[in-house]
Amino acid sequence: MKWFDYNKVISRNALFNFCIAERGCGKSYGITKLVIDRFLKKGEQFIYLRRYKSELKSAVSKFFDAIIDNHEYPEDEVLLEVRSNKFYINGEVAGYAVALSTANILKSSSFPKVATIIYDEFLIDKGAYHYLPNEVNQTLDLYETVSRLRDVKMFFIGNAISITNPFFTTLGLSLPYGSDIKMFKNNTICVYYASNYEYRARKKATRFGIMISDLDYGKYAIDNEWLRDSKAFIKKKGKGCHYYFTLFVAGHSYGVWVNWSTDELFVSKNVDPNCPMTFAIAKEDHNDNTILARTRKSPYFKNICECYRNGLLMFESIAIKNEVLCLLNRILTY
Repeated sequence: MKWFDYNKVISRNALFNFCIAERGCGKSYGITKLVIDRFLKKGEQFIYLRRYKSELKSAVSKFFDAIIDNHEYPEDEVLLEVRSNKFYINGEVAGYAVALSTANILKSSSFPKVATIIYDEFLIDKGAYHYLPNEVNQTLDLYETVSRLRDVKMFFIGNAISITNPFFTTLGLSLPYGSDIKMFKNNTICVYYASNYEYRARKKATRFGIMISDLDYGKYAIDNEWLRDSKAFIKKKGKGCHYYFTLFVAGHSYGVWVNWSTDELFVSKNVDPNCPMTFAIAKEDHNDNTILARTRKSPYFKNICECYRNGLLMFESIAIKNEVLCLLNRILTY
């Protein structure tokens, strides 16, 4: 069986490496073996990063388990241990476990031997956990604390949850098309959207694979399709549309266009900078250039809600749809 191959990413020599693949294909196993080998050969240390302390609590103690259970290294030659929030190889510190939510306390710390940072499960689904309010900047801050002018390699490991996430939005990243790798920002960032067809075929042949094959979850867990990225309501505005107003959401301006002949509204990145009607719906988006819409009284907001209820609110991309609907669903009352 061919598992997740990090060599394809490493050969691109990027600083940030976003590695996205279906569940169970060996992403965590491969990156664990990679940092073990680098420590054994070069003495390079690593940081294992999760978003919250509660995530670290369950993940850290099991970090080496799969490698040990698979007898990847002779037990009398390589001793793998976890003590508190540190990883040991043959009695020496090989890595550190860090929670991003509290990483600011590390600013005065020094990690001269750390050459690799692993951000595991960087993409999250709906539920108890949420992205941090300033997650990308916090990640960059941590990276700078560790790197200190060195080329430290950072690997962002995740399943295909949604392309609408703080990293893709802030860094201007997108999926590769016609290939599985795409480079950004002068080749400093690599996005690897893996396709392991041999693994998928074997997984589909299992009884569980057969059971979920026709479900959206099956497309996500087996075929690496984005779980939360439905293409419903994705439509480009036509030439007959007129500019209606500007909507400010999560730090981004979107143009809202109307087609009077179909009663459809279109949310687009195409914004008229001269339009005086710029609305914010959430208080955190409100600034001196916006009008804070009163959700129960604003005719503009009522129109958006009515179009949404009637299936007439369209978005020009999945990223726009996910961001705007995240806000609407928080406020909307049915």
